[in-house]
Amino acid sequence: MKNLIRFICLSLCCFAFGFTAASQARQRVSFARRASSATVSGTVRGYAYRDYIVRASAGQTLGVRLKSANTYTIFTVFQPGGDNLEGAAEMDEFSGALPSNGDYVVRVMMMRAGARRPGSFANYSLTISID
Repeated sequence: MKNLIRFICLSLCCFAFGFTAASQARQRVSFARRASSATVSGTVRGYAYRDYIVRASAGQTLGVRLKSANTYTIFTVFQPGGDNLEGAAEMDEFSGALPSNGDYVVRVMMMRAGARRPGSFANYSLTISID
C-alpha cells in the first residue's frame, strides 16, 4: 500500500512539473533572404514565457523592439553562456553591440505585477534585427 501511495505521489509530481516545463516555448528566429530583421507574434500568460533564439556574431548590433497593449510585457536577452546581456534585462526596446558569437535568447514574459493577476495574458509583436 505504501508503494502505491508513493507511486501516485511521484506520478502527480512528474505530471505537475512536466506541465509547467512544457508550457514554456522556444522558437528559432529565421531571417528572410537578404533581410536583417524579422517580426514574430505571440501570447504569454501569467508566469509563462516564450524564448526566441537568434544566432549572431561578436561585434554585430542586436536590435529588439517589443510592442504590446499590456504594459507589463517585457523581454530579457541572454548571451550564449546564459548570462543576461548588459542593458537588455526587463526592457521593451534594446539596441547594442554583441560581445560574442553564438545563440542569443530573447525571452518575452510578463512582469510579476501583471503575471500574478488571475487570467493575465499579453499579446505581443517582437521585432529582432541583426546588423
